[in-house]
Amino acid sequence: MRPLFSETQRRLRADNPRWWIKASLQAISTFLAFFALVLFSAAIDLTNRHYKFPHGLWNDWMPLFPVLISLIYNPVAFLVPLLRPSRTPLHPGWDVGVYLLTWALGVPSIVFSVGLGWFWWWQPVLVKFNDFIPCGPYSYNRWSEPCAPAIYPAGRLEIAANVFFALLIIFTFTLFVLACISTHKRRRAPQRANIAARNIQLQYHRSPEEHAAHEPLPAYSPRGPSDVENGNAAGAAKYS
Repeated sequence: MRPLFSETQRRLRADNPRWWIKASLQAISTFLAFFALVLFSAAIDLTNRHYKFPHGLWNDWMPLFPVLISLIYNPVAFLVPLLRPSRTPLHPGWDVGVYLLTWALGVPSIVFSVGLGWFWWWQPVLVKFNDFIPCGPYSYNRWSEPCAPAIYPAGRLEIAANVFFALLIIFTFTLFVLACISTHKRRRAPQRANIAARNIQLQYHRSPEEHAAHEPLPAYSPRGPSDVENGNAAGAAKYS
């Protein structure tokens, strides 16, 4: 298992030297999306039970779409390169499309979720007669905590959910930028290879294959017993 994991790391590092940054961001985004999903769902359920909305407030439903996309895609993008070490890594174009969609849905969702949250309706008790607090649809205390107790825990859930959601949007945008960089490098790789081959032909008047065949063997670098295991005759002679 350890050699397989080492080979997977080598292949991932060859494809993207900063692969561990991407993997860390994907893992953190998965947890952020999970907590945001739980908190938004709790706020929707609380609103539905106390105010008889058919499905809760629509501004609390909007963030669920980008959150679910992130919660589904990030674990897949994180695990596939680790569980399929012999396969070609996912094309970064997938990351560009999915993270762009998540970010594009997330920005208006958090704007409406924050702008229409229950916490904007919080108010202190304005009218009180000794221990009696008048409540009613036309009372000055209508949205105070004694008269509308459900909107206060719902508002706290919305605040906590939007904190996780905001962090998720930031991490998603960072992953989108990294995916754009990887896509650009992948598209330029054949062009760089063609330029290198052309330079060899112009400088040495032979093909890259012939040039590689005439190149001297690399200098010996001591690696210990691994030389024997890898079939390096020169290394084996030194340690015999």
